[in-house]
Amino acid sequence: MTRDALPMNKNLLHDARGFAAVEFGLALPVLGLMLLGFIELDRYAWAGRQLENTAHSIAQMLSQTTRVEPVDLRAAQDSVMVLFPRVLQDSARQGHKWSDDISVSMTTVGFTPTAPGCVASCTYQAKVGWSGGTSRRPCNTPLTPAPNNATPSPTTLPTDAFGPNSIIVVDLAYTYKPLFAEKIFGGVTIRRSSYLQPRYVSTLSYAVAGGDTLVTTCS
Repeated sequence: MTRDALPMNKNLLHDARGFAAVEFGLALPVLGLMLLGFIELDRYAWAGRQLENTAHSIAQMLSQTTRVEPVDLRAAQDSVMVLFPRVLQDSARQGHKWSDDISVSMTTVGFTPTAPGCVASCTYQAKVGWSGGTSRRPCNTPLTPAPNNATPSPTTLPTDAFGPNSIIVVDLAYTYKPLFAEKIFGGVTIRRSSYLQPRYVSTLSYAVAGGDTLVTTCS
């Protein structure tokens, strides 16, 4: 190595002009993953909000009637496609039926005082009257109180839902599948429910038709 080459090598060791490009190249994959993560979180949050609005809208539909007919139940169930169009987009992208990604339950729940004749500071027992949809609440299974912010469950109700009047319960469970890396992370189930009292009757009944399999009527 010649003496003339030594100063050049020393200059290269102290040349920082390429450091920024190297750092950017190393940081770019991390920034890309963070961006994709933010997109997925936004899609997940939006799906939760829309699912909650859909459950409330279906409960509102049912609460406006005095008696639920089979056609009413079918219309309420199919309204998911309009109120929650993402399920159609997902089913088209994955090549299966929209009902494979979301389950619907529409139920009436009645309450009786734990102590007969109670008029103040009463506690209540909850019982399913009838339940329809693709994922129904079971009959003859006690519905226990749960914290108001707890994840909905087929065998629980929020504590504030217990009272002297019957309610309509609409439960939705949607399988959220990430737009990116779906095969790695799989699906996540989002559950949302709505609880409303019937507007015009004390208890919303169901008009059972011959050979009807849309609803399970509890004794």
